[in-house]
Amino acid sequence: MHFLTYPSILLTLSVLASEVAGAAVHHAHVHRQTSLSCYEDNTLRAMERFSSDAAAFCPKYLTASSEPAPKNLAGVPSTRLSSGCACFLKTAAPVKPVSSPTKSPTTVTVSPTTTSVSTVKTTPFPSSTPTVLTLSSSSTGPTSLPLNGKAYRGGKRGLVYDYNSKDYSRFFKDSGKIAFGSNWGVNRSPAPGVTFDGPFVPTIRVDSSLRNDGWIAAVKTLISNGTPMLFASNEPDNGGQSNLSPSQAATVYKNFIQPFAGQVAIASPAITNGGGATGLGYLENFVAQCSNCHFDIINVHHYVNRQDVNVDQAVSAVQSYLTNDVAAFQAKHPQFQNSKICLGEFWLWNASDEEGAQYLNKLLPWLDGNANVACYQAFGGLWTGNFINQAGTGLSRSGQVYHDL
Repeated sequence: MHFLTYPSILLTLSVLASEVAGAAVHHAHVHRQTSLSCYEDNTLRAMERFSSDAAAFCPKYLTASSEPAPKNLAGVPSTRLSSGCACFLKTAAPVKPVSSPTKSPTTVTVSPTTTSVSTVKTTPFPSSTPTVLTLSSSSTGPTSLPLNGKAYRGGKRGLVYDYNSKDYSRFFKDSGKIAFGSNWGVNRSPAPGVTFDGPFVPTIRVDSSLRNDGWIAAVKTLISNGTPMLFASNEPDNGGQSNLSPSQAATVYKNFIQPFAGQVAIASPAITNGGGATGLGYLENFVAQCSNCHFDIINVHHYVNRQDVNVDQAVSAVQSYLTNDVAAFQAKHPQFQNSKICLGEFWLWNASDEEGAQYLNKLLPWLDGNANVACYQAFGGLWTGNFINQAGTGLSRSGQVYHDL
């Protein structure tokens, strides 16, 4: 994953008896540029991940190449700094603050879901015995999605990784908890030496002409090898991500995701938990543009800042968002009434490793037991300082919880 700090976005978060509006220190994995050449630039990935350093360094470096690289970018080859910086400054568009509509505080009581859910014992990936991904508990909707005569291996938990993740997935191979992995692209191995052996979920990304000429053929191959699900555009409501209008996102969905309906589970564009014209407000406009579109999954992201909330409030914010806001959206739109939720990214920003572990300890059992949640991916991920310890020799405290719980 690629971290990027943006100006504040006002978020509307239901936390127990009040709303917490805070500045979101958001992440970035820029998906739409004038061409895919910048997107494929691994140097850009490093600069997005350490964007505060890159934002201060790149303008100076491009003016005077003698400017020393900061510590977090010291591993970037000197021959790649100019192109990486040029791509970074070209693609790292700031997100404009969005003011959420004024609301009166409401009392929200969040209780763990008590719905009885049949569970499937998972085995360390890769698994030769696929099981079932339940998509709907409704008698009128699909209960599972066959994959070429097979069905998706059980479990909800995904791992996010990118070109910087080396072979760190080896630390999760004996977990038995990991159902799939994703990396915001269509290539299972985004760089030499990066490995992931479990089921892989690709994400569509397009150029400025809304094209990705290799996607259809690549996805057909992935499906033949057991890919269980497709992710549509990543955060099109975020100017620093895929940055698409609702109409553009609908065009991308119809051209690249909808053709695979019935073959694998297909997910809506992944939205932020922002307010106003972002988040569910954006998805509202997207649905209006995407007539006759099918959705097995509604894909949402959720981030809060530890500087604004404590661990318990952060957990309650996720629970309330899924139980109240997302569920209300589903109830309003027939296209989503039989869909399940994927919490495609979530995290408590600026939490210590121990606080991250506490956050997961409280939240993962609730997600695993929630019948309306089909999948989730914590952001933690396969990077040092996240689920991998700083030395790169094993799991961090939060990574161990994600491995074990």
